Amino acid sequence: MAASNRLLYVAGALFPFTERSPFASLTRSLPEQVQGRGNFEVRIMMPCYGDIDERKHNLHEVIRLSDTEVPMGTKTETVSVKVASVPDVQLQVYFMDHDGYFDRNGYAANADGTAFDDNADRALFFGRSVMKTLRKLRWGPDVVHSFGWISGLLPSLLSTTDANDDLFGSTKSVFTPSGQDPEARLGASFAERRSLPLDGNTGSALSEIGHAHADATIVPPGDALIDGAPTFSENAEARTDQAVTLYDQMLGEVPA
Repeated sequence: MAASNRLLYVAGALFPFTERSPFASLTRSLPEQVQGRGNFEVRIMMPCYGDIDERKHNLHEVIRLSDTEVPMGTKTETVSVKVASVPDVQLQVYFMDHDGYFDRNGYAANADGTAFDDNADRALFFGRSVMKTLRKLRWGPDVVHSFGWISGLLPSLLSTTDANDDLFGSTKSVFTPSGQDPEARLGASFAERRSLPLDGNTGSALSEIGHAHADATIVPPGDALIDGAPTFSENAEARTDQAVTLYDQMLGEVPA
């Protein structure tokens, strides 16, 4: 049966392209398992971190998607896009590449544990790069499932600046926090400088904004509960059932 719905996973860490961790294992396994159900066309987008071995994983730049301008308030940055496939699985992974934001040691903090002072900018650049790349692909997802703090602004962008876009007007959003938020809090001045509508969520951390703007939140196993949001099972088959049921409910295909 042909896939009936488009599903985009947006993740900060994706094994095997980045180091293994319980959270990365969740983001690595779920897209493959959900796609295996047959009713979703699945794609993945993530940052092109400096520790990714591009030769080993056969990343190659997609010229038609690269050199895209991304507005960052009064300045404009440029994103390059690379692509690879998950080994032995028909899954496309798109990497948002920017030397200044992603080519550094550490994902959210330096070697001594100090959080990078531009994490909010990095998250915003990543989120806007994802939206720009989707427009170039002319691929409008039915559901966007964002994982972790660096993806925390995707639900906000979908519900504010891109809410009336023909490509995203009916897109539903799901957010899963990573439990490792760098505590970058977005104040009113940041939102104004970066032209980012936060709709009353100024002063919130990136994951808090993701939860506030998403249509649904589902928490990783063992993480702190959020306002009664459901928690993923530790069992891979069970959490696939959870995810598919949630997506189908959001798309109106099964009773809530």
